[in-house]
Amino acid sequence: MIWGDLEHWEEEKHAYHPALQKAIQYLIETDLDNAEVGTYPIQGDDMYAMVQAPVTVIRAERKSEHHAKYIDVQYLIGGGEELQVVGRQSRGNRSVENELESKDYELYDEVAGENEIALTPGMFVVYFPNDLHRPVCGRLGGIKLKKVVIKINKSLLGLQQG
Repeated sequence: MIWGDLEHWEEEKHAYHPALQKAIQYLIETDLDNAEVGTYPIQGDDMYAMVQAPVTVIRAERKSEHHAKYIDVQYLIGGGEELQVVGRQSRGNRSVENELESKDYELYDEVAGENEIALTPGMFVVYFPNDLHRPVCGRLGGIKLKKVVIKINKSLLGLQQG
């Protein structure tokens, strides 16, 4: 997992893989404040952006998820604070829904050692396949956000499939 913001991007970007640099550059160059909800290609099916307008829920109402094929870059455009609850994949985590083959996600009720990360507008988090996450959470729920999730095929970073 990587946690960062656009404010410090110029001084930190050289530490990132070129595929991640391309995704973050998309965030910088795109007028996301005025972007409509929808999916936008960046590099075909290997990298695309999904602009979303979700409403936060409390942590207990969201299952943790992970993806096998795609890396997530989740960026908060506006609306308020978004809590992201994060943990690592381990044998002790119990899957409650596995759609990795058809839809590239697996869900979990409880994850050992979860932590909360507060995102404010301008901040992003990068989730790799072993990073479990509960996005769009809030302390009280009910806050409408605007965010973008960039999906990056992990093969673009030289990571093995399967």
